[in-house]
Amino acid sequence: MKAKDYLSQLRTMKDALDRCYDHIEELYHEASGVKAIVYDRDRVQVSPSNKLEELMARIDEEAEKWARMRVRYDRKLRKISDQIMRMPKPTHAEILRLRYLDSDKDGRRLTFEAISCKIGYSYSRVKHLHGEALEAFRRRYLT
Repeated sequence: MKAKDYLSQLRTMKDALDRCYDHIEELYHEASGVKAIVYDRDRVQVSPSNKLEELMARIDEEAEKWARMRVRYDRKLRKISDQIMRMPKPTHAEILRLRYLDSDKDGRRLTFEAISCKIGYSYSRVKHLHGEALEAFRRRYLT
C-alpha cells in the first residue's frame, strides 16, 4: 500500500462518519414530523404500523453503527498520529500532520499552499518535502 493511500484512510473514514451522522439527523427530523395516531376513526387495522416506533428503531441501529465506526476511526487516528509524530525528521512529521491530520475551517484537507504559508516554505519546497516524507513514512512503517 502506498503511504498516501494509507494516510488518506482517515479522510475516507471521517467522511463515512459524517454521512452516517447526517443520516441520523435526517431520521430525527423525519421522526419529529410524525403525526399522532387517531384512534376515534371508524376504520380499524388489525396490525397498525407505528411509524414513530420504526423510525426510533432505525435511529438506534444507525447510532450503534456510528458508534462502532467512531471507535475504529479513533483507533486509526491514534495509530497514524503516533506514527507521524515518531518520524525522524520534524519537518516531515509536520508536513504529514498538516496534510493528513489537520483540516481547514470547512473541514477540508489543507492544501500545499496553506501548508507552505503555515511553515514558511515555498509551495515547491513543501511539495518536494511532502514526497520525501511519504517515502520516509513508507520505508519506516509500510514495508
